[in-house]
Parts: sequence; structure tokens; C-alpha cells
Amino acid sequence: MNEIIDINDPLIKEFISLKQSVLDEKYVVVESKNVFKKLFSTNTKIHKVFTTKENIEFIEENCPNIDFPIFTANNEIMKKIVGHKIHQGMMAVIDRPKFISFDEIKGNVVVLNGLTSPENVGSIVRSCAAFNINTLIIDEKTCSPFIRRCIRVSTGNLFNIKVYKSFNLEADLIKLKTNGYSVLTTANAPQAVSLHKYKFTQKSAVVIGSEGHGADKEIFDLSDTILKIDIDEEVTSLNAAIAASIVFYQLSTNL
Repeated sequence: MNEIIDINDPLIKEFISLKQSVLDEKYVVVESKNVFKKLFSTNTKIHKVFTTKENIEFIEENCPNIDFPIFTANNEIMKKIVGHKIHQGMMAVIDRPKFISFDEIKGNVVVLNGLTSPENVGSIVRSCAAFNINTLIIDEKTCSPFIRRCIRVSTGNLFNIKVYKSFNLEADLIKLKTNGYSVLTTANAPQAVSLHKYKFTQKSAVVIGSEGHGADKEIFDLSDTILKIDIDEEVTSLNAAIAASIVFYQLSTNL
């Protein structure tokens, strides 16, 4: 262990401004005990850890192979770092998870079309893990699930999800359809089918549209079915992450 006594020590430069959530597109800073628990159960490369001494025992108990340097500091130094209440005095630099190829997509999938909120993306990742959906597809307009805030909101469940990044979502969804997938988009539209009345197929691709205007028109038009959640007419819509969780639950129980 190496004790840090100066906030400007170059050994901890990656942790000083947590606004920089991705480092050189190869690494990412992650934080919090919940994330660390998930991280330690994967093969993700950890390059360094910066923490308070109070967390050393937690690391030793939960990490089966400590092959990375650990830097420690007191709470006064930790409090000088942006986001102290969020990182809980425990941070790590890790390899950024990698995207999978299209051919690796399998099982039921969730498709994010233009979601820009890290909180929503992180929450949806967490819900995917909760309901045993192991593959996520994002388009170019969607916030990367690999940024620090998304990983934290997912409580580390991102490490259990495979992510494919689409550079032509319309074409990729058409390919999924030729591979036997049903493309389902959530929207409160006149032709929408009530979620409670819909019978999911074994290969479903559930599209969650953007927070502001929903799914893009071309994605909406190629969908096999439009699904709606029956809610009180006084409520125009649900938050994207909340709506997604409801659909995922129904998918998990209605196959």
C-alpha cells in the first residue's frame, strides 16, 4: 500500500476530477462498494485502486487476487475530490469493457434508441440483469453504458451484461428479424397492444426510445408490435427506465 498525502500527487491523477469518466477511451474510473463487489467477481483488469484505509479490509475479503497497487489517503484528502459522497472513498481505474460483435447477440435483447441520460441507461442495465436479459444494444445517440455514472447507477451489473454498439440500428434490427427476432417498441400509440395482453416470443428485441420523443420513426415503422403500458390517462408517460423495468418483468414472466 502507498499512502497519499498530497491531492496533487501524480499517482492519483486519474481520480482527481471524476468528471472525466473515461480515460483515453481505454480505461474508466469506477467507484462504490456495490460496484467493487461485482468487479471482483469478473476478469476485468484493475490497474490501481485509491481508497481510505477503512476500506482495505473490505478489499482483502472480497478480491480473490490483489495484483494491483493500492493507494490510500485520509478522509480529508478524499473530501477534496469531486463526488466524494458518490465514490464513498473507494475508486479504481479499470479496463473499459469491450463491445461484442453482432454475431455474439443471443437470447432476448434490449435496444436503446437515443437515450441520453446516464441515470436511465444505468437503471436499465440494472433491470436487464435483474430479469436475466444478458444482451444490450445501443445506437450512436445513446449514452455509453461504460461511463462512470452509468456503471455506478447499474450498481456494477454492467459487468454481467454484454453490449453491442450499432452504427446502423435500422439495418441491425432488420438483420435480427431475419434471424427470427420479434422487434417490439414501447409507445403510447393508437395501434399499440396492451402489454398485459401480449404473448412474448422466445426471441424478443425490446426497443426503448429516447426520453424526449420515443423511438425514431424508422425504428417505429419496422417494429413487429408496438407495446403500451396501461396507465391512468392523466399521466401522459412514464420515465424510460421505469417503463423498461415493467416491460422486462412482463417479458420474464410471460414467455
